Amino acid sequence: MTKPREKTREELTAEIEDSKKKIQQYENREKVLRQKLSQEERRTRSHRLIVRGAVFESIVPEAKTMTDEEAAALLRVALTSEPAHEFLKKRAEGGNAG
Repeated sequence: MTKPREKTREELTAEIEDSKKKIQQYENREKVLRQKLSQEERRTRSHRLIVRGAVFESIVPEAKTMTDEEAAALLRVALTSEPAHEFLKKRAEGGNAG
């Protein structure tokens, strides 16, 4: 069995530089993927907010003319009611709240 040839200083330096380039490429790829993930999470959240706002306005047509503060106050009153507490409690327990 022959002993493998040891790399020269220049070869080792070149290998280090190549590895640094690969690390930079992977870091850049990670950055791009994180940006895509963030955009997708924002898109999903925006969609959810739009759908829920539309549901709210379909149930409470007057909401279209309410200020944000008035709508928030209405939701606070509605969601602090006993039926709302029961609904949320059942949902938290994993039961069918509907």
